[in-house]
Amino acid sequence: MRNNPERLQALKNLAMLDTAPEVVYDDLTRLLAKAFDVPIAMVNLLDADRDWFKSCIGVSLAESPAETSFCEIFFHCDDDFLVIPDTTADARFADHPLVVNAPYIRFYVSARLVFDGHTVGTLCIYDVKPKQVSKEQLEVLGAMRLAAMETLALRARGV
Repeated sequence: MRNNPERLQALKNLAMLDTAPEVVYDDLTRLLAKAFDVPIAMVNLLDADRDWFKSCIGVSLAESPAETSFCEIFFHCDDDFLVIPDTTADARFADHPLVVNAPYIRFYVSARLVFDGHTVGTLCIYDVKPKQVSKEQLEVLGAMRLAAMETLALRARGV
């Protein structure tokens, strides 16, 4: 799924990979981290062999290899939101290299970003301690997801 040619073309049509930071995405990332009270938040785009961070708080990297992608899960499920209160208690993540090794991720929440019917990225947050998520926080995530997807669509239309 990650290497689906139509999906990669949709991602290319966004013309965002390897671009400079933009205030709108940095604002989304800051609000996401604040709403969930987490040290790590990002807007990322899922390229063929990497997760590229359009905006990121709490991690000094600009990208990570697909092999260590938490967001890879969106290529194997139909859910638009994923909430993992404790990664060590979830069979899909318990053996993940970033769970069993530094930085020892324990909490993961993500929302799928869709463009032209394809998964192109995610809004995602992480913490090094398990957490619970409130209904209000999920509503905020949903609103932020819609805002991010609309911003992506506007960008693709040259607006």
